Amino acid sequence: MKRRKTIRAGRLVHDCVYTMCYPSDAPRVRRAKQKCSSAAHQRMNLKRSAQKLELLLAANFGSGDLVLSLDYDDAHLPGTREEAAKLLKKFLRQLRQHRRRNGGELKYIYVTEGLHGDKRLHHHLVVNGTGRDLETLCSLWPYGGVDLCAVSLRDGYFALAEYLTKEPRNGDRRLNGSRCWVPSKDLAKPEVECSRIPDSLTLSVPPGAVVLDRDSVCNEYGEFLYLKYLLPAAAEPVNDGDRKRPKKRACKKRKGVLKS
Repeated sequence: MKRRKTIRAGRLVHDCVYTMCYPSDAPRVRRAKQKCSSAAHQRMNLKRSAQKLELLLAANFGSGDLVLSLDYDDAHLPGTREEAAKLLKKFLRQLRQHRRRNGGELKYIYVTEGLHGDKRLHHHLVVNGTGRDLETLCSLWPYGGVDLCAVSLRDGYFALAEYLTKEPRNGDRRLNGSRCWVPSKDLAKPEVECSRIPDSLTLSVPPGAVVLDRDSVCNEYGEFLYLKYLLPAAAEPVNDGDRKRPKKRACKKRKGVLKS
C-alpha cells in the first residue's frame, strides 16, 4: 500500500504519495522504502514561513484581489514599529467599517518592514478587492504613498509569499515578533487529507491544471511522487474598477512587481 497526503488551499494543491514500510520488510527493503518516505516528509512538512504563507494566501485570495504597499512621508514617519502598527490598525479599522457600510467584508494579511533599503518603515498587505478600491484606500492613508497592483498567479503564490517574508527570513526575526505576518480573523485554512491507496495507483494532474513543482524518487521497492499545481480558474471577478486616479494625492496603481 501507499500513503497519500493532499493539501488543498483554494486553487493550489500539494499532493504526495509514497510507499509505506511494514514490520515484515527485510532490512534492505525497508531502507529503500525509507528513502521514499523521508523525501515525502521533507516536501510535505511545511516548516518554512513562506510555505505556510503560500497556502494561507491561496486559501483566501485570488486574481481579483490586491497587493498594497503603504509608506510614510517625512512628516508622518513613525519612530518605532509600535507607532507604525497603530497607524496601520487604524487604517484597517476604517477600511473594515467602509466595507461593512457597503455590504462587504475585509480580509487581509500584512507585514511591516524597515530593515532593508533606506530602512524606512512601511507595510505590505494583501487584501480582498471589490473593484472600487483605489480612491478609498488613498483617502484612508494620509500618511504617505499607496502602491497597488492585482494579485498575480502567473507563478503561483510562492513568489508573493517569499516577497512578504523576505525581511523576517533575512533580517532580525525578533523585530517582527513571533510571527512573520499578521492575518485577519476567520481566514480560511488549507484542507489536509490523508489516505491509503493501492500500490498500482499513482498521482496525476487534473486536466487544465498548471504544474508549479514536482519531485520523485523511484526504486525497485518503492515510489515517492510530489506534485504542486494550480487548478483551472473558475469564473473569478475581474478587478477592473478604479481606473481613475484621485487628484488629491499621489497614489499608484501598478501592474508590475511592487517595490521593496
